[in-house]
Amino acid sequence: MELKHVEKKVWPTVALLLLALVLIMFFSIIKASLFTHVDEEKRIFFEISFLFLAAVLASLLVSYTRQPLVMLLIVVGIVLSPSFIAMAWPAGASVLNVLLQQSPFRSIPLTPPKIVAYDEVVKALAQLGAIILLFKIGMHSEVKQIFSAKNFIVALLGVIVPFASGYYVGVAVLGYSVVVSLFLGAALTATSIGVSVAILGELNLLGKDYAKLLLGAAVIDDVLGLLALSFVVSYSTTTLEIGHLAEVAGKAVVFIAGGIIFGKIVVEKYFDKVKAENGTLFLSAMAFALFYAYAAEIIGLSGIVGAFLAGLALNYSKKKQELLEKVNPLESFLTPIFFISLGLLVEVNALAEFFYPIVLITIIAVLSKLVGCWAGARACGIKARDAVIVGVGMVPRGEVAFIIALYGLTMGVLNASEYSIITAMAFLTTVVTPPALKHLAARGEKK
Repeated sequence: MELKHVEKKVWPTVALLLLALVLIMFFSIIKASLFTHVDEEKRIFFEISFLFLAAVLASLLVSYTRQPLVMLLIVVGIVLSPSFIAMAWPAGASVLNVLLQQSPFRSIPLTPPKIVAYDEVVKALAQLGAIILLFKIGMHSEVKQIFSAKNFIVALLGVIVPFASGYYVGVAVLGYSVVVSLFLGAALTATSIGVSVAILGELNLLGKDYAKLLLGAAVIDDVLGLLALSFVVSYSTTTLEIGHLAEVAGKAVVFIAGGIIFGKIVVEKYFDKVKAENGTLFLSAMAFALFYAYAAEIIGLSGIVGAFLAGLALNYSKKKQELLEKVNPLESFLTPIFFISLGLLVEVNALAEFFYPIVLITIIAVLSKLVGCWAGARACGIKARDAVIVGVGMVPRGEVAFIIALYGLTMGVLNASEYSIITAMAFLTTVVTPPALKHLAARGEKK
């Protein structure tokens, strides 16, 4: 009896001691991960866990801020970005050191911590997130709703107007060279449909006609934007070749049309017959989507276009609903990393250093895409309110403009400041879209 009495007193003490030791160990691990060198193959687990915690934080903030989850994920990404941390940390750490003078944590280093870097692993996970998102959206769509005359008209005007506007502002207003202005125009043709699709998905509006028009136009926009970029690259190398542009266009058409036909055959001959046991159906669908994404990248299109086409093909499957249910957890796992990564890429210092050109180009980016796509939608008989929603939904440039800017930087055509201006524009257009699109779509549903 006495032994049991002693154990009742000892075990709680031992448990508290172990808890204290674990907390101290975890604190030291986190501190070492933030302020000392850790091998990349080990540190990546810390970064990924931090990204998931950031996604959880953004999800919790939705109910308090009443803002779209996509926008909050991007904002969280900005707060975690190396540029923001480098700017804000020294002052914040100094204040905390003063406030915590009497505590064990008073010696907070003034050197900015290494939280999350946009390294190869994070980049790969972000790309997978975008691919899964568009793959799932493709499974909710139909081929005849994507490739129509209406979608082509909206996409065409959504490329021509921004390209011409960007080139004119670059040459006539900002004094850029012809080549830099052409790259600026090409960046303005881009559309990052992932953001707009996610917003409409949150509002359960993907079945609306304007959502289908928006999605179809964005897919065609990506192909036309590819041709615009090919033109700019050819011009910048002083060897503008019409044959090269025709080759790019031909590859895009063959891939899109042939990919859908081939995919439909694969669905009928394989997917509708394969059993879902042991994850075979799900793994086959993932292999199918990733191969299409890979093929799109190889011929010069964006990987998300290939994933979208794979989803379109699987839309013919009798097991579509079963596949969608299996894809949902993977989407929840990866897409937050994609949206946070858009924030990680932002150079916060550039927002202040090049304030005037960034604001000017961002305004032009918003108005040119809005006016071009609105005009195209109205020309196709879409009512004015829905045409505005289509225009706003095509505004975000996101990762597509980042890629174009990076392409110009690596070619030596753009300098660091011009690259920062374009990427800042891409970020701002991506951030302003979610609240605007949510407001317009929700207002339209009330009428």
